[in-house]
Amino acid sequence: MSPLSRNTKRRLALYGGGAALALALLLVSRLPVLLAPKLRVRDLRAETKAALGQEATQLLVDLVRIDSSNPPGRTREAILFLARFFECEGIPYEIVGEAPERPVLVARLRGVTKDGALLLLSHVDVVPPGDLSKWDRPPFAGERGTGQAAHYLIGRGTLDMKAQIVASILAMAGLRRHGIVPLRDVVFVAESAEESFEQAYGIGGILDHRPDLLDGVTDAINEGGVNEVLGADIIRYGIEVFQKAILSATFSSPSREPLDEFRAFLVARDRSAPLRLDPTVREFLQFVAPTRSYVWGRAMLGTGESLLSPQLQAEMPDIYRSLFRDAIFASPVGPAPRGGFMLAVARLLLPGSSVAASEAELAGWGRERGLAMHVLFRTPDAVAASASGRAWETLGNVLRLDPFEPAVVGPYVLNGQYTSSPILRARGIRALGFSPFNVNLYDAAKIHNLNERISLPYFLEGVERIRRFVFEYALAP
Repeated sequence: MSPLSRNTKRRLALYGGGAALALALLLVSRLPVLLAPKLRVRDLRAETKAALGQEATQLLVDLVRIDSSNPPGRTREAILFLARFFECEGIPYEIVGEAPERPVLVARLRGVTKDGALLLLSHVDVVPPGDLSKWDRPPFAGERGTGQAAHYLIGRGTLDMKAQIVASILAMAGLRRHGIVPLRDVVFVAESAEESFEQAYGIGGILDHRPDLLDGVTDAINEGGVNEVLGADIIRYGIEVFQKAILSATFSSPSREPLDEFRAFLVARDRSAPLRLDPTVREFLQFVAPTRSYVWGRAMLGTGESLLSPQLQAEMPDIYRSLFRDAIFASPVGPAPRGGFMLAVARLLLPGSSVAASEAELAGWGRERGLAMHVLFRTPDAVAASASGRAWETLGNVLRLDPFEPAVVGPYVLNGQYTSSPILRARGIRALGFSPFNVNLYDAAKIHNLNERISLPYFLEGVERIRRFVFEYALAP
């Protein structure tokens, strides 16, 4: 081969350099696309067709078709539905409670030991559906949507929380069907009045009157988790570890003026409440910070102390700002049901603040104005579940190895919302709120509202996540 001429070398260098530059420019222009999160493309129509033949789907349809609205709170039919399931699976259960129409079901799959038992907590009652004419499908028909919503099952309770009930009972049945004796017990409890905050018809009544049914339980999984999703994937699992304690009360008066003055006083007290950064709140804010683009969101990535500054507090959304203080919410004064006027008040308290002391203080403020207080609802003092223990570690292991899409797992705080988990935490049980389902913000907003729904393909993925969690918890040494 003859050596290259000088001109040939120059042309190769010129054109080769130009090609390299063009390739570099192309890569730079494509860099945002290459670095962007990858979205899975799924055929939800085909997946839904396959899901219709699954046992989990039929169980969910049957359970949604049972009207367990609260009020009136007649949940017996739903409880008996679960009892029949456990009876067919050969899993011992007991129906307890003094109210025949609002019983509580407790099932226990025995293992080698009851020590370190896992509790799967749920509730069968649902909020009333409201105006039936505004639903796309009847709320208790268990029917699919149409068009772009054809992969959804529409119905009251699909998300809150009958889908998770189905996932939990199938996970227990899976152990039994495989002939597996777990190393530790798995307990399932179905409450009957979570939506009306009546603890006597749920885990509170069990702890007060039948604590033997929860012998050995150290960890619990309940609703309350909040996930962040990107298309078909869950990218962040928020595991609920505490809720602010709640004290809800009303004040009444024949005339409006004392209530208006009292409300102004409470609003001023709320605005002047001292700020403090609870350690669990800090961990929660640092967990959600990477997906928050606000100035205050970026500030959360540090120690969090700067979040107490007046500037950041002014820019922060109210839902987050109230996590830095014991908040007071006072409704506008309105007519009372039996005549006169009424003011509704709620106090939301951080860990370290006493509900009893806050109740006494609020009652005292009312007495100074000649107003009597009627307590509607109170929770135990707020206690945070530590990000440790068998359930927390098991969730982390299972979700980080999720075959659908590995995700980040971290602590989450519910603010102004209620589940039964604080009752367990007050008794020393590590209760965590977990949602196994891919639920976007639009669908999450339908909980307690019209057209509550769950995507059937995502539902089946959540059923599998619960199964893997329960198996891992019950069998790992």
